[in-house]
Amino acid sequence: MRLSTTFVSLAALLSASYVGAQQTPNNLVAASTKGALSALKYTNVGGPGQYNEVTNIIPGNFPTCDANPFCITQPKQISGNLAPFDDEMTVVFRGPMTISNIAVYQPTNATSATWKQVSSWEAGKQPSNLVFMNNMGGTNNSGEWSICAGASQSYANGDWTSAVPTPNAEIAEGTLSGTDEINIMTAAECSDSNPCSGFSRGTANHGWAGSKFFVFTFDMPASSDASQVPAIWALNAQIVRAAQYGCNCRGVGPGGCGELDILETIQGTNVDQAISEIYSPKGATGTGTSFFARPLSGKVTYGVIFDVQTDSIAIQHYTEWDYTQTAITRSLIEGYLNAPAMTISFEAAANGRRAEMPRSVLGAHRRRRWH
Repeated sequence: MRLSTTFVSLAALLSASYVGAQQTPNNLVAASTKGALSALKYTNVGGPGQYNEVTNIIPGNFPTCDANPFCITQPKQISGNLAPFDDEMTVVFRGPMTISNIAVYQPTNATSATWKQVSSWEAGKQPSNLVFMNNMGGTNNSGEWSICAGASQSYANGDWTSAVPTPNAEIAEGTLSGTDEINIMTAAECSDSNPCSGFSRGTANHGWAGSKFFVFTFDMPASSDASQVPAIWALNAQIVRAAQYGCNCRGVGPGGCGELDILETIQGTNVDQAISEIYSPKGATGTGTSFFARPLSGKVTYGVIFDVQTDSIAIQHYTEWDYTQTAITRSLIEGYLNAPAMTISFEAAANGRRAEMPRSVLGAHRRRRWH
């Protein structure tokens, strides 16, 4: 379904102007590269390094839960463009938020000449190769829970407040409350014949590996509760398969197996502004005092491109998107990647320094805590 009668069609995109082999997109909002941003690009993202991959969780026995070590890890070496963001990734949403559409595109082969729509969802309809999950394992026969290790992933119910035994058993209408989170994975389950990297337990699915392009249409309405601060962020899928808020490969602070805060509002700051930060074995950096405007009234569309070929990640605000298009060209991807944006070189920022923004436990997604 088109979100408006004026939405960009594939034919319109293909008729856009070219600069050499590069196609110029016609659906970018007016460029702003500092202050209130329209686009952000991280360059020199990947490279050699290591993170601690979880291989097991030993919860111990109640009431002491005193297993030591509790979180069993081993060093995992990484290298190459985009590493570790070329690993399988998931995207997490925290409310209050209303989500209308999601699409994911990936290259069809090594040449990357065409990026095919591999996953999609429209509010009120069944998704295609996309599963909504949350961290409520042990609820309604979905996933697992123990008093010492906590909850695994679970399949989210239709209003994203609880769990169901099977994926997408209820139709999602797209409203996410300010007290809930959901994340998306592919429909492929981790199994002996189709194993997932790292440790997983309970309900576990694959994410999207290699180059990938996420598109979302959503809003982030205001809340009377100052503790309800919406956010969208991408994680290495190993994190949620182990324990998003417990033993995982993300670790504490700069480093870990990969996290990109796409748009995050932070409690105790101006919650009408959403920042971006990135964490990997290189360290951490982000938008600093620049920000994306929080969409308080009326839906917006954002795209996030993880591109192995150029070793870059682009976050962009679009005027519109045609979710019916099943493929886009590499030349259009190049057009998005080379469009005006605030540009941050992760190579230059590889000093472990965070963006100059105060943080709270909730603003850090209540993440990276374990005993």
